Amino acid sequence: MYLAFDLGATSGRAILGRLHAGRIELEEVSRFPNGPTVTDEGAFWDIEGLFAAMLEAMAKVAAAGVNLRSVGIDTWGVDFALLDEAGELLARPRAYRDPRLAGASRRVAERIGAQRLQDRTGSMHQDHASLCQYFVLAEREPELLARAAMLLFIPDLLRYWLCGEKATDITFVSTSQMYDVPGRQWAVDILEELGLRTDILPPVHTGPAVAGVLGPEVRARTGLGGLPVVAGCGHDTGAAFGTCLPGLGRELCGTEDLPPPDEMVVISSGTWSILGVFVDGHLPSGTLDPELFGYEANPDGSLRVIRNLTGAWLLEQCRRVWGERGVDCSYAALVSAARAAAGNREASAILDPQWDGFMHPADMTAAIAEYCRQSGQPVPQTPGQFVHVILASLAESYAQTVAMLREKTGRALKYLYMMGGMSRNRYLNELTAERAEVEVIVGPAEAAATGNVAVQVQALG
Repeated sequence: MYLAFDLGATSGRAILGRLHAGRIELEEVSRFPNGPTVTDEGAFWDIEGLFAAMLEAMAKVAAAGVNLRSVGIDTWGVDFALLDEAGELLARPRAYRDPRLAGASRRVAERIGAQRLQDRTGSMHQDHASLCQYFVLAEREPELLARAAMLLFIPDLLRYWLCGEKATDITFVSTSQMYDVPGRQWAVDILEELGLRTDILPPVHTGPAVAGVLGPEVRARTGLGGLPVVAGCGHDTGAAFGTCLPGLGRELCGTEDLPPPDEMVVISSGTWSILGVFVDGHLPSGTLDPELFGYEANPDGSLRVIRNLTGAWLLEQCRRVWGERGVDCSYAALVSAARAAAGNREASAILDPQWDGFMHPADMTAAIAEYCRQSGQPVPQTPGQFVHVILASLAESYAQTVAMLREKTGRALKYLYMMGGMSRNRYLNELTAERAEVEVIVGPAEAAATGNVAVQVQALG
């Protein structure tokens, strides 16, 4: 058995993976909430609370007598933490929705150039990119940065607390805008031109690897022994996309019947919807708009072209508001109401899910209403109308991205493989198939956990 921690921006999951007849089967151990804490000082992750939930899940597995072979961690992208010389956390990690990041990508591009950044690092140029966060940190908190001895990304920090290793992996650094993936090295020239320290950057695993074993304190708190801790799939999207490739074993991941990689678009749809196609290398410079597309690495080191789009965030934040008002927020009830609202004038608006006003509003329903007013569209009135507007808008953003990928790659892209939590939303799948003119193939909701387990299997041999 293998233990996979799949940690998203709104929830975390501890999942057991077993091999049965050569395939990975999953069993959920526990699920726990996650999310940034927003204060007047910014948005921060409760990383200690997240780690405590992980230890609790590990203790539960140990108490059940499960025979584990290893443990692995994947998380959302870009965010990082700083350690001091003693290996202690210097400050709470900031979240990618931190308001102080507004405009950071523009200021970085003025210094370096957006196209040069994409040519060197492959990453999309966005305010929340690790490079932009690092740039703002150096501007705002130079004293804190001066005390740092190591920069670790979120999954790497959690793995360090498990086994003591200070390193990252290629799936995660490919999201950072600080790493030259084809060259397998940090983009030191970019960082130095921005006046950023390079001496605190960790070594990088370029494939699945055993990082170490559980440390004495973790063993004492969980009841587990010297369990191997695996690195190689720190980014949840990389873990999910990896399940579609021969490198991790399509048969192992249950994806052997999928169309060839060059015939399909893949969506990993959760809080974010990440759409991508697999490529052999970087396309010619200037082919992709760095504000819209980027490159990320899969666990086997191969590349995909991706676009990050807002996903379940809009719906989840509306559900939070309605829940506080006593409205039935079950997915079944909301999707049924959305279907019934189709054709209503108040459900006809199409949003731009990337609108800045949707990034961190106090009330998402109010933000959607304001967007509709500003764009001259009818304002939804009922939860069903809101949900229809959200799902139709997501489907439209998917369709627009598929059309752009067809143009940029010259591929027909007849299929769209939908995985992640939103893959269970049949109405969204229907709207996407219609608008994008594709055949939607529904994959597992826990694709990242499957990829996480597959990386562990490969690392242990």
